[in-house]
Amino acid sequence: MEIRKCKNKKCQRTLPKGYKHNYCENCRNERIKQIKDAGKAIAGVAAFVGGTALTILTKGKFNTKE
Repeated sequence: MEIRKCKNKKCQRTLPKGYKHNYCENCRNERIKQIKDAGKAIAGVAAFVGGTALTILTKGKFNTKE
């Protein structure tokens, strides 16, 4: 019988028998949170750059009231 442990070097929790993932639930959730946070940061930068580009291309004459 082989005892499986979480692949995260800082965690090393014992995984239950028949568990289909290599990382424990906590480590998987932390990893997903990091990916989501990185995506939000990238989207924020893209919106800032896009808004700046729109202002430059329209020479500041972008009117939302029309």
